[in-house]
Amino acid sequence: MKNWKALIAGFLVLCLTILSVPYGLVRAEDGEEEQETEEPIPDSYYYEIESNKIPLWPQGPSIESASAVVMDMDTGTFLYSKNATATMYPASVTKIMTTLLLVENCDLDDEITFSEIVYDLEEGSSHLGIQPGEKMKLRDAAYGIMLASANDISNGVAEYMGGSISGFADMMNARAEEIGCVNTHFANPHGLYQEDHYTCAHDMALIAQAAYQNPVFKEIATTTEHTIPKTNLVEEERSFLNHQKMMLRDEEYYRDYCTGGKTGFTSQCLNTLVTFAEKDGKSLVSVVFRVNGAGKAYNESAQILEYGLENFNTKKFEAEASKRTFYDIMGLGYLGEASKFQLSAGKQVPVSGCSGSITLPNTAAESDVTYEVMAEDGNQKTLSYKYNGVSVGSFQGSFNTAFVPAQTLLQKKTDLVEETIEEASGANIQVESLNEVLNQAAGFFQTGYRMFKEYTEKNTMTVVISGIVILLLLILFIVLLIFRSTSESRIKRRRRQEEEERRKREEEIERMTTAEIEAELRAVMEQERLHREQEELARAEAERAAEEARIMDEKAHETERLLDELERERQERLAEKDKG
Repeated sequence: MKNWKALIAGFLVLCLTILSVPYGLVRAEDGEEEQETEEPIPDSYYYEIESNKIPLWPQGPSIESASAVVMDMDTGTFLYSKNATATMYPASVTKIMTTLLLVENCDLDDEITFSEIVYDLEEGSSHLGIQPGEKMKLRDAAYGIMLASANDISNGVAEYMGGSISGFADMMNARAEEIGCVNTHFANPHGLYQEDHYTCAHDMALIAQAAYQNPVFKEIATTTEHTIPKTNLVEEERSFLNHQKMMLRDEEYYRDYCTGGKTGFTSQCLNTLVTFAEKDGKSLVSVVFRVNGAGKAYNESAQILEYGLENFNTKKFEAEASKRTFYDIMGLGYLGEASKFQLSAGKQVPVSGCSGSITLPNTAAESDVTYEVMAEDGNQKTLSYKYNGVSVGSFQGSFNTAFVPAQTLLQKKTDLVEETIEEASGANIQVESLNEVLNQAAGFFQTGYRMFKEYTEKNTMTVVISGIVILLLLILFIVLLIFRSTSESRIKRRRRQEEEERRKREEEIERMTTAEIEAELRAVMEQERLHREQEELARAEAERAAEEARIMDEKAHETERLLDELERERQERLAEKDKG
């Protein structure tokens, strides 16, 4: 019996061993297959990053997007450029231009009636189920285009504005030319693939910049959620979130600097993404084209935007007039390492209507910053700045001196003071000093005094009443302050006395012998016993007095009762006597 059991056990072990071998082989093959099917690095990862070739320009990250840019929307400076002007198919980021034309040319409170053009779409493309004959406010249509990427609404708006898809495409191309696009041709309002519908990252950034500068578009693009109310044909509200997940707090791709944007995807275009970002006074836009995966599009957009936010500094200026030099106003001496230099062009003194911005790398040092006058009419000039050949901003305004010829004009900080003093009289350089600061402060107080005097003359009674109220409040405050101070002084004095008594007592105890301490303790205990006995006697006396008072009250009540009965009997006898 035991032999049979051993044979059966051995047979089972052998079977398990044989079965485990192919199972292990299968698992190994699965692992090899997973490795073999890992997505290889695409050729686009190695495409040239043009901005990395600029001398002394911060080196941007390598990404898989076939084309990408980051632009500072205030200055138009391209901070990051990869394959920037190559022809790309935009997919639904096209709708940025569609929405821009809508908000620029239409009253959004007007109503649109959709035709059967809403059905002129590829099967499976994004839509909101718009029906022919359905009516909707153009404002809701704009939200449907930008947030929900509704192709059916895009077609309807195109027909509403351009009469047809092709007519609206002509409007799109004309606006792209106005914006300054160099490689763009639109053929439809939604971005579904057509061979003659293309753009490039450079142009898409320019379009996004123009759109974001429109306050109505910005309001729409930065909205996270919108609801289209019931219409004449649909009895339900349509609610939807913005497809740009970098602005949604509950999403894994959320970034606090992202304010909005537009997503896109078709099988021919792959993923496209435009992202708006604002942080620390900077306003940036990123564009990525032809990315294999939405998650990768979000992550790579975050990479290049954070590169732009961390490595560049934008200075803005806007004022009617100033006594300070352009160099002083713009703070060009405080841009990181650039503090060692000054722009001679900045010595020109703004007179009126000056505005502009300039973007420079944080590490700008010993590099060529040049400018040229783009337009000039007397003292009114438009000035364009360049850093190592890259446009980094422009200024417009009226100035009280002529500009020197465009050239490299950098001076080391060590030479700045002497040169500034020597040229101040001839070049209208304003030298800041303690005297200037004091003069500005005096002017401020003089202006404030003049305004107060004028107000007092016109509103004497109001000023008098206000003064009395303020005086009374001040007196009340002083009284409360004195009272509180006196009270605190008393408390502190009492505490000092208690502390002194406690200290003396401790010293006395330290000098006493054990026998004296015991005797004193016994005396204290005897005093406490006598005190308790006195309290007990007083309590017993109080109880006896209370008891006597109670008995007296009872006797008084009984006497009063007897007197009442006697009086009643007397009254009854008198009544009977009267009857007899």
